[in-house]
Amino acid sequence: MSEDRTIPMKKQPSQEDEGDQKTILSGQDKPMPPAPPYQPQESWQPPRDAGFVRSGPAEAVTPPSFPAAQRPFAPPAAQDQTMIIAERPKPVFAWLVVVDGPDRNTIGTVHSLHPDTTTIGRVKGNQIVLSDETVSSQHARIRREGKEDQEAVFVLFDMGSANGIFAGKRETYKNDESRVYRHELKDGDYLLMGQTTLVFKRL
Repeated sequence: MSEDRTIPMKKQPSQEDEGDQKTILSGQDKPMPPAPPYQPQESWQPPRDAGFVRSGPAEAVTPPSFPAAQRPFAPPAAQDQTMIIAERPKPVFAWLVVVDGPDRNTIGTVHSLHPDTTTIGRVKGNQIVLSDETVSSQHARIRREGKEDQEAVFVLFDMGSANGIFAGKRETYKNDESRVYRHELKDGDYLLMGQTTLVFKRL
């Protein structure tokens, strides 16, 4: 079977096609009419019955004035004033000084009292440890107590010691009647705990 090698024929333009082409070309040969001169149009105006009302420029609104002390978020006014320092509590300095006892190496030792409470005993864990076998493990406690409109005082308490606490003046502190269970310490008081003598001093 032979292949189809037929070449398609080109269509020859007919007279009608040539006429149509000429008609189109002849229409394009006509000159374009000149454009009318530009005339600016008036701005658009809404109809009168549209319900729009033309408003004028907004008037500037003045904010209300506040006094300097009432202005919200206003920085404090600069004033040439001296700041008054609040009165601070007067510090208290107090000590117990060892003046006699079985351990001669501790004589002259100065023990500072704590601002609140100071514990005294034979064993470690107390703020003041005395090397004296006749002193109880927790022998005494000294607490600072404040009084209204008066100077704070240091008060000595017996913690249930076996040999007790004696306090008073140098001449009488060893007497039986000088044994105390609660005693407000005064500068220069002598204290006897077991066989150890201490002196209370304060500024």
